[in-house]
Amino acid sequence: MLTCTLFAGDALLESIADDQDRISRTRHRRDPAVRKVQIALLDRDPNCLPQFGADGDYGDETAGAVARFKIEVLGVPPAEVIDDVGPLTVRKLDELQAAAERPPAPSVTPEEWLLTDAELGPFRSPAFTRDNVVDFFVDAEGYYNLLADRLDALLAGDRVLFAGWRFSPEQLLRPTIAGSPGILDRLRKLRADGIVVRALLYGSHFSTLPVRRPRVPTLPSKDNFDFRTGLVDAGAEAILDARVGDFGSHHQKCAVVQGAAEGPGAFLGGIDVCLDRWDNGAHVDPPVRQREPDFLGTKISLPGWHDVQCAVFGPAVGQIWQSLVQRWNDPTRPSRIDATPAPIPQSEAPGPPTRSGTQAVQVLRTLTCKGVYSFLPGGEFTVTAAYRKAIQRARHYLYIEDQYLWPSPLVDDLRDAAGRGVQLILVTARDFDAPGLKDAHEALRTEALQRIASTAPANVHCFHLEQAASSAQIYVHAKLMIADDQYVAAGSANLNFRSHTTDSELHLGVFDTDLADSTMGGAPHRVGVSVRDLRAQIWGEHLNEDPALHQDPLAGLARMPTAGGKTGHLVSFPVPAQVPAVDWRETVRELLRTIQHMENWQLLAPVVLGPLSLPLTLVPDMDLGVLADAIPNPESFLRNLLNPHTVC
Repeated sequence: MLTCTLFAGDALLESIADDQDRISRTRHRRDPAVRKVQIALLDRDPNCLPQFGADGDYGDETAGAVARFKIEVLGVPPAEVIDDVGPLTVRKLDELQAAAERPPAPSVTPEEWLLTDAELGPFRSPAFTRDNVVDFFVDAEGYYNLLADRLDALLAGDRVLFAGWRFSPEQLLRPTIAGSPGILDRLRKLRADGIVVRALLYGSHFSTLPVRRPRVPTLPSKDNFDFRTGLVDAGAEAILDARVGDFGSHHQKCAVVQGAAEGPGAFLGGIDVCLDRWDNGAHVDPPVRQREPDFLGTKISLPGWHDVQCAVFGPAVGQIWQSLVQRWNDPTRPSRIDATPAPIPQSEAPGPPTRSGTQAVQVLRTLTCKGVYSFLPGGEFTVTAAYRKAIQRARHYLYIEDQYLWPSPLVDDLRDAAGRGVQLILVTARDFDAPGLKDAHEALRTEALQRIASTAPANVHCFHLEQAASSAQIYVHAKLMIADDQYVAAGSANLNFRSHTTDSELHLGVFDTDLADSTMGGAPHRVGVSVRDLRAQIWGEHLNEDPALHQDPLAGLARMPTAGGKTGHLVSFPVPAQVPAVDWRETVRELLRTIQHMENWQLLAPVVLGPLSLPLTLVPDMDLGVLADAIPNPESFLRNLLNPHTVC
């Protein structure tokens, strides 16, 4: 069926489009359809019929214009051109005319998506910076390679500042290259070569108490202590930062690399430099992946790891650097292991950008309000504010990748978006990465999904990832939201209470001012080029398809599996009808028994259970699991431990 107003309803043209007829000089020379074809040709090329214009006569002039159209647009070899108007010509002219008839897509500005100065508040000025380059890395291989390149280019006097939730000293940035050094050895060599190396590490109780063996799954205990000690012994500066609220952590994953030769750059997202994280889009678990060791006889490593990291070049690097330096320079002692370090002077701020691009970038943080930092005792919650604005602004779709998708301040905003017709595409981790907590993870996620889908379930589409050739989970660790092909939020913050109220997080909001005409469900729509390309790349990876098939997101959604089906890596699952049952007390019991396998566990148990104010009498041979029976509300305790909701 023809769609443009000019052609629609014309019986001859409809018949030609169905390959049932053709316009020829002998049979249809002055048929009304001829004039319509001439008009469509003129709209494409005003000079193609210069003598008579659209006169309704299929003569030599029209035949020549049709022939040129077939050669130049349809790609027909000149020797094969036939003097008629056939189905390929009519269909293509209809497509071009329909596009010309559509009203132009409305313009869009960064202020429509990013927080303005008034909305952001006093945390940073300006509220966002323009003219940045943001390169998005899907999965760790590309990010690690670029980070290695930037570190290798540093010279004496250059500087690098890391912040992370976890660093595994032996993790390779280039595991495919024999003899490549681990991240600790790489940084120790930089320090020996005269580069200033600093690292701001999460100092949990598991790393600031002498409780570091064996390696504990999902916790950065032994790794961070060993990484910090290795750097300090090499003359670098590294601190374990334990300035957190109850059950909180420092979750920021960032590096600022300041090289005189290549200029300043920053790397920010969901990817720590630690075991299990290195992977690529194939997700086939190659032998070079450095995996988590088994824990107490249980295999905890995951055979695939999907994540997103941003490389930033431009004025936003200065704001990212400042957000880390504020933590470093806070005079409060960071932990029982480390004294307050020497401040980083403002004179070390990143110099002028050496690259300029089209992205407007907003630096966003979560810092708890519990006064853990003297520079910001009331905390900062701009991640939540930015997500809320973008979710409320979305009109067509929201694509979210999240490790958890647990209850959070944004659940009702997502429900309301679905209710007004926005398509929600939600990709989460199938199973939790901590042994023994799978049921608790599913319960929290189900509660969030049920509320999100409570108004318009048909607009909520849920997925997880598996290897294409098996049911082995590809762990979704990304913290990503893309809205209407115009806005990206990416960083360290998950969609849960923990990341939005309690942990320290570092996130970016990105709007690409390089706008292009595209379509949204077939209608004209202006898109940010890098935003659209990122989404198409990710959807192509998940579905094992050419990203070119996903230029229109609503058309791409129709290519995704439904009703429990699987395409490529992407597996559909329905919103569960019931919240799965959890034996909360037994789960706490097993968690406590896990702690008991650590050295000096008698020091750690009172710290973990401290908020409960339990009278603890710990003796060497006791079964720590019996303390679960003394917890009055094990469900509340475990929810607060996993998804703490800090109220200011």
